[in-house]
Amino acid sequence: MNELISMSMDLHIFFVFLTLIIAVINLIVVMKIKDYIPMTKRVEFFTPLYYLSLSIVIFTGFVVLSVYHFQMKSTVYFMIVGAVVVIYGAFKTHKKFKRTRAKDIESQTIYRKFATNKYKVDIVVLLFVIILSFLFAT
Repeated sequence: MNELISMSMDLHIFFVFLTLIIAVINLIVVMKIKDYIPMTKRVEFFTPLYYLSLSIVIFTGFVVLSVYHFQMKSTVYFMIVGAVVVIYGAFKTHKKFKRTRAKDIESQTIYRKFATNKYKVDIVVLLFVIILSFLFAT
């Protein structure tokens, strides 16, 4: 049983940091690549990896929570709220991405600004949850 707990926690922490790294990569891609088409190709590559990693974080979080008999602590609430914020931002970003046209510079600028802010918020939320989790871990 201790092996299950240890492995689940290690996987959970690994994928949290992987999600954070991919969010930073997406932010750099959106901010640094000036041409729209190459930027969207890279975003379309990293975005599924980002949300796959986030889904693994959520799944392993549920495994860890079930091992601890669903004892809800303040850090668990922070993690749930953080995941909801990131997922809500994902829906909004996807909606803006689908409305963006390759030849419309204004829509590209709007998408780029929104995506930049979204990934900045994701990074802050992930860092906030990571710091709180390590501070209040028992």
